[in-house]
Amino acid sequence: MYNFSYFKCRFTRCELGIGGTPSLQGKGALVDILDADSREIDSLIFAHTQKQLVYYHEYAMPPQNGLFVVRAANNRVREYVGDHFEVITKADYPYVYVVIDTEPDEPLIAIENCMFCKRAKDEVALVLGYTLSINLEGVGWKVKLEPYDANQEETSRITKVMTEINDPQNAERSLEKMYGIKKTDLLIRNCLHHKAKQMGMRKSDDLRDYVLIKDAELVIELLDGVLRKLKGSKNVSRPIRFLQDHDIIARPTFKALIKCYPYLKDKVSESRFNDYTNIDKKEHFKDDKLYDKYHETFSTILKDITE
Repeated sequence: MYNFSYFKCRFTRCELGIGGTPSLQGKGALVDILDADSREIDSLIFAHTQKQLVYYHEYAMPPQNGLFVVRAANNRVREYVGDHFEVITKADYPYVYVVIDTEPDEPLIAIENCMFCKRAKDEVALVLGYTLSINLEGVGWKVKLEPYDANQEETSRITKVMTEINDPQNAERSLEKMYGIKKTDLLIRNCLHHKAKQMGMRKSDDLRDYVLIKDAELVIELLDGVLRKLKGSKNVSRPIRFLQDHDIIARPTFKALIKCYPYLKDKVSESRFNDYTNIDKKEHFKDDKLYDKYHETFSTILKDITE
């Protein structure tokens, strides 16, 4: 018997949305994304960038009748104290089941309650909601997962499909137990590598494509207000680097920056901009009081991503 917490998908339109009823069209977009992911046509990354959370996921069975059954596994390392008081480091990838029922107008999501980690359900909901919203925004939709007190009739399809999976939760239920250490290590490394590629410098010349949070227009607008007052490569790079360090934008190309803010063309050196936005070079803005002031400038965004 599986113990689930339930969430409803509440859809709202963003700028790209056109016509129709939000729930129905949002649902259609969600189904398309999940279907492409399940068939490995266009893979999702279960990740919350600002929270530094990444989950490996796989489909426990092929989608059927609008039901998507997923195993979501945390990628973490645990430390144990051995018999001789030595510290032993061990990879530990427990998983929970997530079932998405897309039959209702507002799809119902069931997330398994983990008996060993009470926060797992909330963490998975946070990561899943963030992941789906980021992907749905590309087709004009946003989604929020709201806790929902589902009745027996509403959960009957989920209950039925889970009878096909005999996988009781116990201390040994992990990817290592299922696949062995070598295969699990490969799966997790591939997942993290895929995410790392998405987070690196991109090829787009549209600055909006580098924004990692939901409200790209707000980031572009706030940056415009800041950059118009600045000149000099380091001064212009400073707010960009601040947003990079706080996982609000990925490292943009110089071309994308100038295309969005053409008034910067003669105020910034491309080579120096690329140097200052290299996040491996921590020394550029270490103990920089002007850098620290951007906590206040971008407080609206920072507050939003930590809630």
